[in-house]
Amino acid sequence: MKTVIITPELIDMDIQATDKLTIIDQLTELARQNGRLNSATGYRQAVIDRENEASTSLGYSLAVPHGKTDAVKLPFVCFAKSNKGVLWNRQVVHLIFMIGVPEKEKGDHYLRILANIARKVINPEFRQKLMQSTNKQEVIGIIASSENE
Repeated sequence: MKTVIITPELIDMDIQATDKLTIIDQLTELARQNGRLNSATGYRQAVIDRENEASTSLGYSLAVPHGKTDAVKLPFVCFAKSNKGVLWNRQVVHLIFMIGVPEKEKGDHYLRILANIARKVINPEFRQKLMQSTNKQEVIGIIASSENE
């Protein structure tokens, strides 16, 4: 059975956090509540460790923090939109995709998720639709419709 990697419960349409660590904490909590983690603490640490290697802000007002660790039970993507923007290292970001993948699936699955998001976000229309979205189902629809392009 294929795991759905993004669900309405993994989306925050107007995250109020004002710094990247708080955003990581809040999105980690969404993943924990959704049953995607074996250990919220372990996953959070993997994301922070990856962030310390190199910033996950990609330009385009976007950040993609991620972690591959046994602390992840089921693959997931959390999405958050910051209407006011948050400083992520030296860039202001409005759109955050946080990815979690179990260590045993880190190769192909992990790279596919990252590549898929990277392909989408270079499209200004995709980013604009996400910024203008008003509900979680709309976000899922935008992401799903871009799968077919």
